[in-house]
Amino acid sequence: MTRPSIVHYCHPNNDAYVIATCQGKLFAGGYLNDANVQWAIHAETTTFTPANRSDYTFGRARPFFRWFGSNNDNKIIYPTKHFQGITDNKGTHEIKITYHGIEKEPRPTIIRALASITDLNNQTQETQTQFLIHPCIYYVGFQLVNNYGKKDKLVQIKVIVTDIDGNLIDNISIECKIVGIGQEKKEDENGLTVFEEIKDEQQFTNVSSSKDAINMDFIPKLGGRYNISYTVIDEQGRLAMSFYDNLYIAGGTGKEIEKQKVEYVPIDTLTIIPNATNYQPDDTCELLILAPFSPANGLVIFDCEGQISQPIQFHIEPEKDSTTVEFKISKDWIPGFTVRVELTGSIPRETEIVNSSNRPAIATGTISLEVSRDLYKLNILVDTKQTNKTYTPSSIIRIDVNVTQYTDKVPVDKAEVCLIVVDEAILSLTDHKLTNPLDIFYPNRPANITEYHGRNRCLLFNMQDIEQFKKDLQQKQGENVRFAPHRMRCMKNKYNLTMPMAYPSRSLHGAGGSEQKIAVRSNFNPLACWVPSSITNSSGHVSFEFKLPDSLTRYRVWAVATNDKQYGLGEMSFTVQLPIMIRPSPPRFLNYGDIAHFSVVLQNQTDQSLLLHAGLKATNAKLITSEENQQVVGYSIQLEPSKRVALTFPISTIHAGTARFQFIVSTAANGSQTSFGDAIELSIPVFTPATSEAFATYGDICEKEVIFQPIKIPENVIPQFGQLSIATSSTALASLTDAIISLYTYPYECTEQLSSRLLGIQSLWDVLQAFRCKDLPDISIMTTKLQSDMNTLKGRQFSNGGFGYWTNRNDAYADPFVSVHTAHCLVVVIEKQICNVDMYMLDNVLNYLTNIESEIDKLPYSKYWCETTRFSLISYALYVRAKHLQIVANEALELFARSGLNKLSLEALGWLLISLSTEKNDKTDQLIETIYKHLKGKVNETSETANFITSYGDDGQSVMLHSDQRTDAILLEALLYIDPNSTICTKLCKGLQAHRVKGAWKSTQENCFVLIALQKYFHMKEKDTPDFIANVWLDNDYCGQHQYKDRTTDTHTINIPMKVILSPSSSNAEINDQNKNLIMQKDGIGRLYYRIALNYIPSSLQLDAVNYGFKIERTYMAVDDPSHIQKQSDGIWKFKLGEKVKVILTMTVTQRRYHIALVDYLPAGCEPLNTQLKGTLTGDTESSVTRSNRNNCYFGCRPHSTLGWTEHENLRDERAEAFRSLLWPGVYEWSYVMRATCAGIFIVPPAKAEEMYSPENFGRSASEKAIIN
Repeated sequence: MTRPSIVHYCHPNNDAYVIATCQGKLFAGGYLNDANVQWAIHAETTTFTPANRSDYTFGRARPFFRWFGSNNDNKIIYPTKHFQGITDNKGTHEIKITYHGIEKEPRPTIIRALASITDLNNQTQETQTQFLIHPCIYYVGFQLVNNYGKKDKLVQIKVIVTDIDGNLIDNISIECKIVGIGQEKKEDENGLTVFEEIKDEQQFTNVSSSKDAINMDFIPKLGGRYNISYTVIDEQGRLAMSFYDNLYIAGGTGKEIEKQKVEYVPIDTLTIIPNATNYQPDDTCELLILAPFSPANGLVIFDCEGQISQPIQFHIEPEKDSTTVEFKISKDWIPGFTVRVELTGSIPRETEIVNSSNRPAIATGTISLEVSRDLYKLNILVDTKQTNKTYTPSSIIRIDVNVTQYTDKVPVDKAEVCLIVVDEAILSLTDHKLTNPLDIFYPNRPANITEYHGRNRCLLFNMQDIEQFKKDLQQKQGENVRFAPHRMRCMKNKYNLTMPMAYPSRSLHGAGGSEQKIAVRSNFNPLACWVPSSITNSSGHVSFEFKLPDSLTRYRVWAVATNDKQYGLGEMSFTVQLPIMIRPSPPRFLNYGDIAHFSVVLQNQTDQSLLLHAGLKATNAKLITSEENQQVVGYSIQLEPSKRVALTFPISTIHAGTARFQFIVSTAANGSQTSFGDAIELSIPVFTPATSEAFATYGDICEKEVIFQPIKIPENVIPQFGQLSIATSSTALASLTDAIISLYTYPYECTEQLSSRLLGIQSLWDVLQAFRCKDLPDISIMTTKLQSDMNTLKGRQFSNGGFGYWTNRNDAYADPFVSVHTAHCLVVVIEKQICNVDMYMLDNVLNYLTNIESEIDKLPYSKYWCETTRFSLISYALYVRAKHLQIVANEALELFARSGLNKLSLEALGWLLISLSTEKNDKTDQLIETIYKHLKGKVNETSETANFITSYGDDGQSVMLHSDQRTDAILLEALLYIDPNSTICTKLCKGLQAHRVKGAWKSTQENCFVLIALQKYFHMKEKDTPDFIANVWLDNDYCGQHQYKDRTTDTHTINIPMKVILSPSSSNAEINDQNKNLIMQKDGIGRLYYRIALNYIPSSLQLDAVNYGFKIERTYMAVDDPSHIQKQSDGIWKFKLGEKVKVILTMTVTQRRYHIALVDYLPAGCEPLNTQLKGTLTGDTESSVTRSNRNNCYFGCRPHSTLGWTEHENLRDERAEAFRSLLWPGVYEWSYVMRATCAGIFIVPPAKAEEMYSPENFGRSASEKAIIN
């Protein structure tokens, strides 16, 4: 957007106006012509401070004692005006903003113009600009010497008049009005004491400004509050005002205490003038030093980021006021340094005594000088072999890079070059730019020397004071002889005069052919090329050749070059386009049951009118046409030169999974014209808005050779979705894949959840390499994701080695449990050697674990934790260090001696057992036996299962993320270390398996710890070598078999579609039985493990609201116009296409909840708006909170707090997420803004809240439906 560049003032006689212009362009070329433009013009009064006048107040000042109160400065907010229009052939649109009627407003007015350009496919980009309308060509500002005054005492105020550039203006009349309001104590007619309001009004009118600040002092006659205003008027009668409201004046009662004025030796300022502004290494620098006194001795100090070079001494002769100092510029000072000059001497006293001695004098001055970095700069020239800068998708491009010296243009041999080619459309989202390495390796250096002076702490006395001081001193020496040594030391410390010294402070930062086949574009990688290292030849030249992706866009090319000490950055750009371009804009996802109207934009980049044929082919999606089961549909259209048109394709979903679409456009066959075309292929995920039901049973066959499993046929389900899945394996490890899937697909990504994912998956990595689970990607893809998780963890580490839940912000603390758990993850990953681990990150967190107790003590809230929690955290840290093969047995013994059994949780005992196992001796063996005996007394056993129960009180959920199943898993692993043959181990294993829900445990903590324990258990317990065949039947239908021979982690899965399950069976037709039987047979030696799972989706997509600890309500509101959002009588929402929608979620909790996730699922036709991205402007995306029982206060101290209750928020394609570690009972509100971008009828899944580590505590809103048109 273009804003006016001239200064605007209000006009008293006629209208004035401003022209604002916006323009829409495509990165691939062409303009957004004939596009809708929505303007919103907003105006309000504001404040303005002229340049370099920040030490004065302009506008309305606030008293110092009301800085944290409400800011009611009588701001005027004018009604927002809305306009609309259509862009021209160049994609531009102008608006004329006329202002009139504000000439009497003495404050500046700010005008904000927001433009939203909506393309034919309803994709919207927003931009804004702003400008000021000044009330007058002058501004008046004031400065109070003190923040308060006293009755009958002079209040000193300095006043200046400037133009808008901050230049002082003289001979301008200033009017000052002062109104004080106080109370006077009186007696009424009945003799009662009353307080009567009185005023003190003063006015200054004939005061003129000057080229310096003028004093406009006044004496208040009352104690109370004073309002002061200053007014200036320009030649056209326009006025500007500044105000100070509620200046506090002390009441003046009682006798004022006269304070003795104490004066110290002042520090004068000297002036340093260099002979140049920028220097090259080895240049001679000459400094002219202007001294405020003479004679004087001086010292020149060179500060280069705290490093002091050799100081230079100099002397200023008597009666002289300056001297010069010369020195050579060192290349070590690149790119700059600070010169400090210290001057000492003496000057006559300001006293009436003749022939009095001079007083000490001191002066200082600093100046920063730049040293050119040309010595370390490389010149980088980036260009293409072809002369044109326009290419076609998938074409081969060659980039040439030439590296030369910046100073003499000599080619640089063996320079290392990194090439980066990125889609500018992606870069524009954040306005990202690559930084020149020269600025990183040779940054501007701060001045890191701290000065300490002695003379400025010396008291200034006149001769009378000195004589009196001597007498008092002699008298005190005679009275207190025995304290003389001590007192003399004190005097020496207080009055010692020394030369100033400088100490370095430590740094805190260490196209061709007329006929061609249309290629389908499918590769849209925004990173077109990345070559980390390539070496130049003797001519300083290196070439790069690569194939372009299929995106139609403009690419930014960066080449970074370096040798030993020199650096450079070069860049260029080129465009990838086609004569005819197709730009589909489907939703980012679909829900099963959605009907979406895909918008596809065709663009003619040629200078001729073309007859185009456009078509769409769909897979796993139904084209809504007059003919049933039609998978292809098309248009024929005449498109004018440099024009665009939008086509619409109605689509409905068929199955959950992935829908694929191919869009194609080509010119009609014409022998006299060149043919053009474009094709693109896209895939979109299709989700299930209703919760898919999944039931699974597990078992094994050892001695029995046949089992019968009745299968109850589900009613009212969608036949196209779901299946009966039978998985068989010769190892129980195969039954753990559901837990791995749960970890891998877990939607939230706090530090604990990422660590648990890495822990669980790494523990069963051998199993995953053998399995080919349909719900998990290939091993290579999983490895990439896990490495990405590892990199995310690295970015969340604090400087002390710990980790937080979401971030390592300076205003947050490392969480001890999360830190230890992340260290546990890193230790296991290092052992498996599957992902790369930064060793510095590992060493840093292990150091945190070594000092875990002191780190806990540093937390401001750890004092509220019980001792059981503290000892458990220390025990977990010892356990992790033991897994890293550190000998921690003695530390475990010391911890037990401090705590005893009563203060240790069962989990802590389990961790200590493994820690004690790192060193075998009598003490550790005895303690292991003691703990084992204690655990045997705490176990709850049945004939088949066993479990433990422990508690941390309130800390269990908030700090330790505790659950009973995690305790069982930790103790199972510990018992496998000390007594693997115990029957308790077998019972704990069965108990853990019995607590699975849909094949997994309920939280990431449970899943990762159970996987660790069961993996160790199964490896120790499965001794028989398998040699058998597994056969499967469904009623009389044979489904398949699989042979298992020798030890293997292979699994075999048979999937029976839901259509087959729902079809009648011949075997039970006579008895009208709607159920079926699954028969499994094992023939041979070994144990057969099986998993039988049934997955389906209810035919009704409507889910009712539920409340199991959380009450969730959701509503939608319009942002710009209430008519944009409507709720019909049948409950269906109607959104206007292209408009913003505010989503408001209200969550009610009736008791304390821990680690909460609030998730709202969007309708597929909407996209969340992220204001962090350029081109998205709306003020409604910030979260808000309302708390009951706390009067809308944040921790009871800040009314109407703008601090949201959320600790972390995510905006994703299909959902918006908010997280919080702890919620007190109350009502919470969270909101965000989305935009309706695709027409259609869409299912809106419920919003949901849950405790992430106790997901049985949850709540959701009801399913809804939205129509966008």
